[in-house]
Amino acid sequence: MRPDAFFPSGPRAREAFILRMCMEGQWSVAVRDHCPLTILAVRSGSCRVQRGQKSVVARQGELVVICGSASYEVRSASAQTLPAAAPGNYAIAPGQQCLGPSGRAMVQELRHGVRAWGNSPNGPDQLLVGTFTTTSAVADLVCEGTDLAVIDDDAAWRWAELLATEAENAGPAQQVVLDRLLDILAICALQHLPGTRVLRSAAPGIGVAVGAMWAQPARAWSVEGLARTAAMSRSAFSPAFRQAMGTAPMGYLTKLRLALAHDALLASDTPLSQIARDVGYSSPFALSAAFRRAYSTSPSALRSAALG
Repeated sequence: MRPDAFFPSGPRAREAFILRMCMEGQWSVAVRDHCPLTILAVRSGSCRVQRGQKSVVARQGELVVICGSASYEVRSASAQTLPAAAPGNYAIAPGQQCLGPSGRAMVQELRHGVRAWGNSPNGPDQLLVGTFTTTSAVADLVCEGTDLAVIDDDAAWRWAELLATEAENAGPAQQVVLDRLLDILAICALQHLPGTRVLRSAAPGIGVAVGAMWAQPARAWSVEGLARTAAMSRSAFSPAFRQAMGTAPMGYLTKLRLALAHDALLASDTPLSQIARDVGYSSPFALSAAFRRAYSTSPSALRSAALG
């Protein structure tokens, strides 16, 4: 399935945080920035990323996708969790504020040039960090059920290298360049998460049905209609879809429609009545009711909050 079928409206970086990170020795960075999506590219050396009980190791040429705003730790691959006061132990607080072992702010001491940071400018562990300060509901739908994933993909890696090269440059429009490159890198990486990769191992018709929902979310789909699109019987289609996507066909369609509506509300001033029609709801009232159940807020409140 094409990447643009899965990401018609996101992810879309705005003032993304891009950093070239250079570390040596035993080091650890506890990340508590509450950002929804981060991609790490290991340009040399290796690192371990841990969230709760889950831990992954990435080596040169690999990407780590970190989904969700929960805290996590990035550290040298061979290091155990370091004591809080140990040298080489750092923390990233909301707003990308760097704190040292003593809890004091450390910015200038670890800065080594344009978007370069770390305890050694030529350290063997060199990472590129790309953090979305905001993300889209569509991307969240694809990331659902995933918190950490290691990606080894040549095409994605080429974009990571280009992003790293551009991160060395400064200029009035450079942030826009970095935002767009991070968008492309994210799309390449997120294709490999279970929300999309599962289609490759599912019955062939499941991918066709999901693609049809993404292409025509406003269509009056039914399980029978989706089964016909998939060239499967209804009795075979429903369990195969649930196995592949983790939910029933109409439940997935509802999530998709609401995610598209969510992103449209934030990305444009299109009237709610038009958004409702575009994503398959009979009226703005029907969309509002479903939206409130899913997001615990109304469409108008979401849009107002985004405008500040």
